Amino acid sequence: MFNNYHYFIALADEGNISKAARKLFISHQCLSRYLKNLEQEYRVTFFERTPKLMLTPAGQAYLDTIRQMQLLEENLDSQLDDIRQAKLGNVVFGTTDGRYRILVPDLLAQFKRMYPDVILEAQSNPDSKKLSERVLEGELDMVLLNKSDISSKQLVFQPVLDERMYLIISDNMLKTYFPNRYPQCIQDFASGVNLSQFQHVPFVMGRKNLVSRRSIEDYCQSHQIQLNCVMELGQLDLHGMMTARDYAASFCWSMYVPAIQKLNREGQYSYLHIFPIKGRGITNQLVLVMRKGKIFPAYGRALIRLIKENCASFENLTLISSS
Repeated sequence: MFNNYHYFIALADEGNISKAARKLFISHQCLSRYLKNLEQEYRVTFFERTPKLMLTPAGQAYLDTIRQMQLLEENLDSQLDDIRQAKLGNVVFGTTDGRYRILVPDLLAQFKRMYPDVILEAQSNPDSKKLSERVLEGELDMVLLNKSDISSKQLVFQPVLDERMYLIISDNMLKTYFPNRYPQCIQDFASGVNLSQFQHVPFVMGRKNLVSRRSIEDYCQSHQIQLNCVMELGQLDLHGMMTARDYAASFCWSMYVPAIQKLNREGQYSYLHIFPIKGRGITNQLVLVMRKGKIFPAYGRALIRLIKENCASFENLTLISSS
């Protein structure tokens, strides 16, 4: 009844018979015949043909069902791998660009030592929504995302890190924008900054679609604060680099703090102060996202443990605020 269901998934993903056929390495005629026979068998139309292939309600119901079949097949493979005690296989992990550069180099090396014959493929995408979609489509096994980016009930998650937002400002900028309070302000701000005192300071911030930017704007709105954003930059790991060049102050999540501290150790640019935000501040929960019901083989479960351990290292950070 569901023979060659991968054909149907390719048609739904590509929205074009020729493109789907090339992806499947079969002929256009073969794929057209498959779809025609399938629709005759069920006596329904699964796709509208113009202006491009689009799923009908019946087609969407069929796709949802065979996605579950695909998951069951993967789960069976995982369980059989464990039964055979196999150490061959592959797993695909994804996250956003900035976190990819922070986590993946160590993660690849650690996993390789544990499972030298298992292929760990790590991918990045600046769009969290796209990453979630690729998990649902079975293209990614697990992704590391902000909890607030998850919307589908077909996804489940495991918390890996509760992050705080920190304010980053160079020593030169403190002298410029707090001339009457410098250097005493360093000690004052070390216990927490009040953002209302930074409304005259220029900031580089993330783009408006990013969780970090939305979190800052929500906090400022609730505290009636208006910050001066002079630049929007999608790559969060570049914000600290701009601050080190005295361009503007910035913000970062816990996971990016070690990179700021590394810039200070290198000593090439202005010293960067890392200050917490007063009160409850701005927080974020980082989670590992998977398809609901997915079963991982032993090496997949080991990867989950590694990701959790690596993320936990960013939990208790030691901040040093003296130049």
